[in-house]
Amino acid sequence: MAIGLPSIDITFKKLAATLIARSARGVVALIIKDDTDATYALKEYRSASSVEAIKYTAQNIKYIKDVFTGVTGVGGASRVLVVPVAVDSEDAVTEAVGRLGSRKYNWIGLAAGTPEEQTALAAYIKEQRNAKKGFKCVAFNVTNPDSTHVVNFVNPTITFTSGETVTGDSFVPRLLGLLAGLPLTRSSTYVVFDDVASVEEPSDLEAAVNAGKFVLFNDEETVRVARGVNSLVTLFNTVTDDFKKIVIVETMDLIREDISTTFKNDFLGRYKNKYDNQVLLITAINAYFDTLASEDLLDNTFSNRADVDVESQRAAWIAFGKTQAEEWDDQTVKNNSFGSKVFLGGNIKITDAMEDMQFDIELE
Repeated sequence: MAIGLPSIDITFKKLAATLIARSARGVVALIIKDDTDATYALKEYRSASSVEAIKYTAQNIKYIKDVFTGVTGVGGASRVLVVPVAVDSEDAVTEAVGRLGSRKYNWIGLAAGTPEEQTALAAYIKEQRNAKKGFKCVAFNVTNPDSTHVVNFVNPTITFTSGETVTGDSFVPRLLGLLAGLPLTRSSTYVVFDDVASVEEPSDLEAAVNAGKFVLFNDEETVRVARGVNSLVTLFNTVTDDFKKIVIVETMDLIREDISTTFKNDFLGRYKNKYDNQVLLITAINAYFDTLASEDLLDNTFSNRADVDVESQRAAWIAFGKTQAEEWDDQTVKNNSFGSKVFLGGNIKITDAMEDMQFDIELE
């Protein structure tokens, strides 16, 4: 009798049980322009109170603390990786990501970056997305970034209740803190900024949202997020409207990261690649999905299952020259693992936040 893969099972149980808490405490990489102290490449902070005033300009201290601020009921980032580049840097984004190296973070943004730098950051994140990385950014007023991992903030000015008015690029750190601090149990749609008195809105709010722009709007005497969307606008058969929602993409990224990291740490190279061992891994992944469904992160009325990707595995054998694989039934394909490669697929349904309501009342 197979004894299973206990480390895999235990790891997935822990990851599923902590997914909501982990999602609410994201890590932000904040790029700032600062020549105050050139003796370090990067600083990590876990609270606003730990920021050393002697290392930054007063304005940059405010930007760093903004990332920890959050909004009422939602804490900011759990950690901030501050990456200072020279004020006259010719390529701030390249310099900053070089300093970050392999450091792990969820969100990245520029504090008051130029339009060229904002565009460069969006382009970098799109490259990372193509490489299957889960990094996301908040950029300011980029021209059609069209990406699930680029949030394109566009309000030109924001006026605080204190009377201070700032430009939209200066508000990026605050949005990084909001998005890093939100749990997967809710979206950023209609989040209120209590310390903001008003914002300069786009001329057509609905058109801006439909164009993949992240917008704040004046709702009577309150300033809210219009809709928690990323900049995606181009859809096709496997990329639907759901992919425009930040909360959906965040959930997908965390699930993908949990599964791939667990496979790498607890499975890769440790077990022979045969169907029996693949079943043990699949069973552990499905138990992980079950727990996420019980937490309402996945739809508990949907099957939410992983299995061997039969067609991909069959195609691998055919490409290898074993043309008889075309005639194999599904179970035969599963029993014939292909070299060291594990072909898995899954079908899950991520729950969205309630953001729209239609309520028709008929009067007789």
